[in-house]
Amino acid sequence: MKRVELLINDTLYKEYIQRNIEAEQEPKSCQHDFHHHLDVARIVYILVLENNDLNYFIKDSGVSGKLAAKEVIYAAGLLHDIGKWKEYKVGVDHAAFGARLAREILPRAFFSSNEVDLICQAIYEHRNISRDMSFLGERLHRADNLSRVCQKCEQRSQCPKIHKQEINLSNFEY
Repeated sequence: MKRVELLINDTLYKEYIQRNIEAEQEPKSCQHDFHHHLDVARIVYILVLENNDLNYFIKDSGVSGKLAAKEVIYAAGLLHDIGKWKEYKVGVDHAAFGARLAREILPRAFFSSNEVDLICQAIYEHRNISRDMSFLGERLHRADNLSRVCQKCEQRSQCPKIHKQEINLSNFEY
């Protein structure tokens, strides 16, 4: 996945990850660092594979094939919280701001304009579930929720997200 590697090594991507880390020094709750982004990317891809939706996603999105689809899915996961630092700083919606930041980074990693649109729409949508979400936005939302083990978090009582979680450990299906 060469384009994902380019994305991870992009100077702006690294800068925004570092800004997230610096903004989350206190309180120590959900960290929006590279590990969280990678966890979400992997979970999105697993959700797509487990539901046999990869071919549907390729056809529906117009991406060129399985590798391109995998790179688009991973890029969405890796970039979904890239603007979290700005939310901490001035209160803007990190999903909308992150989608704008992603529009600058993705072409540098050779994602096509169609792929940039797919990824940025998913980033924009990932925060709140709705009936009108894109396929990738809905999977990204679910993966973000699944990536957290909130029941074991020391900051659980102060977390604004815990009450909005669509899925938690007690709802996992095996």
